Parts: sequence; C-alpha cells; structure tokens
Amino acid sequence: MAMELPRVVFFGRSGSDALRFFDLDLADWSGARILDCPGGPGSLVAVARREGVQAVAVDPQYGLPAADLEKRCREDLQLTMERMAQSAAIRPDFDLEAYGRSKLEALQDFLSDRLAYPEAYLAASLPCLPFENGSFDLVLCGHLLFAYAPRADGGVFELGCFDLAWHQAALAELLRISRRQVRLYPAHTGTRPARIHPYVEPLLAGLPTPWRGHLQSTGYDQGFEGVTPMLLLERGGAD
Repeated sequence: MAMELPRVVFFGRSGSDALRFFDLDLADWSGARILDCPGGPGSLVAVARREGVQAVAVDPQYGLPAADLEKRCREDLQLTMERMAQSAAIRPDFDLEAYGRSKLEALQDFLSDRLAYPEAYLAASLPCLPFENGSFDLVLCGHLLFAYAPRADGGVFELGCFDLAWHQAALAELLRISRRQVRLYPAHTGTRPARIHPYVEPLLAGLPTPWRGHLQSTGYDQGFEGVTPMLLLERGGAD
C-alpha cells in the first residue's frame, strides 16, 4: 500500500539531503546556473550559493508572506509526519524524529535565505514556468513528479490530477528550459517495497531528440526499501 496525502504539501529538504537524492556534486557545476523546481521550504539554493553556484528556486507558494510560508510548512510537516508514521510503506526502523528535525532546520535556512535574497525565490509552478528556452544548465525537480501521481499508479496523491499526461507536459517544460541536464527524484513508487515508477518508461520513450535518460542510484534514505533511484536526463551534445 502506498502512503497517501490529501494535497501537495509545502515540505522542504535540507540542501545536504537534496545533494544526496540528486546525486549532485556542486563542484561539478561551478559557473553553472541551477533551478530547483519546486523548491519548497528547502535550503538547496542557500547551500548552492555558499558553494559559489548560482541557483534559483520556484514554488507556487513563494508569493505568500514569510509568516504564512512558515505556518504552512509547519502544518504540512505535521500532516506528513503523521501520515508517514501511519504508513505501511515506511520502514519501521526509520528515524522519523530525526527526519522531522532536519525539515525544521531546512525551513529556518530557507526563511533566512529568502529574506536576504528574495530574487532567488520566484512564485511559479509546472507545467508553465516563466523562463526562456535553455535558461539553466541544470534543472532539478524533487518530490513532485512521480511522487504525486495518483495512488493507483504508485504515488501518494488522493486525487488524479497529476496523471501521465500532466507528467508529460511538466517534463517537456523542464526540458525546454534546460541546456544540459534534468534530474528527477524520486523515480520510484511510494510503496513497500518501492519499485520503478510506471511513468518512467513512457516518459523515457517520449524524450525528444537529442535528450536521453537513465535511472541512477542515490545515497538518500527517506524510509523506503526496494528500488529507489532518481532519473537523470541529459541533452546529447551538451558541453
């Protein structure tokens, strides 16, 4: 049985967690421009900036005032932790308390960074982003595609609005604005055991020329067991 959520939660990850689940070494992207979509109340942009890498995040909630963002994050964190604690998809030995603490730490880093660098946090959402073609070298999309697919398809969403057609439109937009790579995590179901998400195959089959893609293991642990890769897409001929 998959975990279940009633809405898309405003739920952030620490920059260090994001680097793990995207299998990303920022040293490889010196001088590059990175997009985190959706960024949520996460600290990847702040971590990237401290490493000298230019990064921007988008999220539909970023138009809200800071106090509302914090309130929404804390409410959604409580909801998500309750659902995770009740879910048979999460391993019994997973440290949920430490997991929750890391989300609150990410929230504080996010709020501080957004206050200092508001231009790096833009209100926008897939499948229509306000960027020109090829605006970024690397586009990252964590915990939206695949994760919020309908529960019948291995996602966590009670509703069916993020179906395969939506995924195809969202991925086309991510590819449009990337010059070199797109990385998506998770590429697995929210079940126990986790398996490759059923949308992966049709999305790979529909990649436009010159894009190609493959699944890649990561060192990230979100409490699932089974096959838990990310999906890495590369533009052929990119520098």
